[in-house]
Amino acid sequence: MRIRVFHCDDSEAFTRLVAFWLDDHPDIEHVGDARTAEAAVAALPGARPDVVLLDTMGRPGDEALLESIRGAAPGARVIVYSGYVRATRDDALGMHADAYLAKGDDDAALVALIREVARRR
Repeated sequence: MRIRVFHCDDSEAFTRLVAFWLDDHPDIEHVGDARTAEAAVAALPGARPDVVLLDTMGRPGDEALLESIRGAAPGARVIVYSGYVRATRDDALGMHADAYLAKGDDDAALVALIREVARRR
């Protein structure tokens, strides 16, 4: 069974890049993306993801979006995948995501983490 991944990020270019990366892995399926919190919450129930990649999309440490994501996709694992992960204290990111990863230049760390958190289901 393929791991279903939904990506929430305000950068269209970056979501397209991540979708391209994930297409190279037959065990992972990119099932959608959203540029805003509202669009993500609306799309998640129909996408039925196993894993949600979540950019901070707002103020680091604001857990309202993370809570909304969990409500819209119960049972999905959430990876905070952001450029702010390295620049922000761990406790400022909120402590309720399943994993945290700084945005990188390739897919190796991302794909490994998607597989790891999906196994925890």
